[in-house]
Amino acid sequence: MVIICKLNVVIVDEDLVGVVVRNVDEAFELYNGYAYRVGFSVRKGQQRYKASTKSIQMKRFFCAKAGYKQKPNSGVKLYSKIDMRTGCGAFVQFDVGGDGMWTVTKHLKEHNHELCSFGKSHLLRSHRRVGNNQLEYLKDMKSSGVALADGMRFLKHQSGGSPLVGFTNRDAYNSMASVSLKCLDGSDSNSLVEIFRRRQSNEADFFFDFETIMTDQCSAMAAGISMVFPTSRHRLCIWHIGENSKKHIKALRNHKDFLDMFNCVLKYTETEAEFEVYWTRMVTKYNCHKNTWLEKLYDCREKWCPAFNKDYFSGGILSSQRSESTNHAISRRLSKTAGLCDFYSSFVSVISEWRSKENGEDFRCKLFSELGILCCHCLRILHVHCVSSIPDKYILKRWTKKAVERTNVDIASVFYNGGVPSSIWAVEISRKFQRLIVSSQDNSVARQLCDEAVENARKNIEAEIGDVNTEEGAVSSSSGIVQDPSSRRGKGVRNKRSSSVIEKKYNAARGRKSAANKLASITKGSVQSLVLENISEIARDGYLVHPSTGGSQFVHFNKNVDHDVAID
Repeated sequence: MVIICKLNVVIVDEDLVGVVVRNVDEAFELYNGYAYRVGFSVRKGQQRYKASTKSIQMKRFFCAKAGYKQKPNSGVKLYSKIDMRTGCGAFVQFDVGGDGMWTVTKHLKEHNHELCSFGKSHLLRSHRRVGNNQLEYLKDMKSSGVALADGMRFLKHQSGGSPLVGFTNRDAYNSMASVSLKCLDGSDSNSLVEIFRRRQSNEADFFFDFETIMTDQCSAMAAGISMVFPTSRHRLCIWHIGENSKKHIKALRNHKDFLDMFNCVLKYTETEAEFEVYWTRMVTKYNCHKNTWLEKLYDCREKWCPAFNKDYFSGGILSSQRSESTNHAISRRLSKTAGLCDFYSSFVSVISEWRSKENGEDFRCKLFSELGILCCHCLRILHVHCVSSIPDKYILKRWTKKAVERTNVDIASVFYNGGVPSSIWAVEISRKFQRLIVSSQDNSVARQLCDEAVENARKNIEAEIGDVNTEEGAVSSSSGIVQDPSSRRGKGVRNKRSSSVIEKKYNAARGRKSAANKLASITKGSVQSLVLENISEIARDGYLVHPSTGGSQFVHFNKNVDHDVAID
């Protein structure tokens, strides 16, 4: 008797001999589906070709634990994988007839190892596979800032549980890493520069140049920057310098007034001469001339001191911490295997999102064009021009009582085998429907076929067992009326106007700027009082001024002499 297998569903204890399929993929799916229900994994085995042709004549599929691995005699290894093979002899053999049909001719079902329970079969290797549609879906979610673990959690929820997804979190991570590694062809940096050049030629307001690069005190990065960007200005982040000082000059930081002096030379010196005075005073007062870390820091002062970088554009940035918020937003979308072009795409996406949010908060908020409601900026302009009422053309009908018009809206609204337990059949049929859904989601015709198949199946099943409720239940209230929440002010809450989002951000930014200026003033004033005695001794009856040529020495003027003298 010949059995044509269409649904690839075979009773667990039934022999597969005689089952016919059309190709090698269906042959593998037949035996793999059988292995899923029994509780073992499958791997492809030997095959035989027809004489003088490349057409397959015989093909075998084995249990994954068939045979033994050949261990090469390569000496002692610190680590080696555990060999899980047991020499299992279970297999299935397909012979290909002249008509091209694949027929099961041999099926050995005995295993020499313990079989997996049905609840864990989805974890076996041959039953885990990341589809192309699922991989593209995870890539899109990752590029949108959704963590891969969250994307997997959504797929599990959408599919109805982990067994129905078809792969594990580790499979997803490995597949994503493989795709990323294929894109790293060694020319990523050149591709990024080419993207910049195209934007510069096509966009009048776009410009790029590696003029200033800011990093921490990593020597490897410094060497790389000097080789790759020899004309760029390499700056050191003062925040990282401050953090490194906690490790290298911890004892000095505990001295009174040292920290103020150190912060002053880091951030608040305006000229080279001023820096030299404060630095000399610091190393003299605290006797740290021979400190190795401070000596190295002084040797590279041109990379971090603001006084030595007046001729180079930096936008007033002294620390890379201003980009830490950007780093945090981008790090959720990228991994260590991502390339420069991936970073650039994510960076542009993040900046675009931020600018989109800011458009609702500045004077060009476009609230009227979006919602048809005048924003506070427009109302302010009307008030300045003494307009007592809003012009009629700015009052849209949709926001008036005339917008209430009642209109009638017309909204248009598989298989069972008695030998398979219901719990096993439910999981198996769910996995099949999940595969159909994933395979059909990008094709409109395939989607329509799925919808029609579900509707036809519902009608046939209702004819067999009665009405089937396919709609999700809703929670109904007893009265059917939703009441407004209480507007009573809570105890202790002040009766004042709530600040807008713009006001809150403006006040917070103004407070931070004021605090920073106050801290800088206090720090510099404290340091100046420490060196005041030294400056008075140098100036004597005259006075000191900063050099106009950018030198590292103050210029001394004597009240009774017309010429000036440079003072160390």
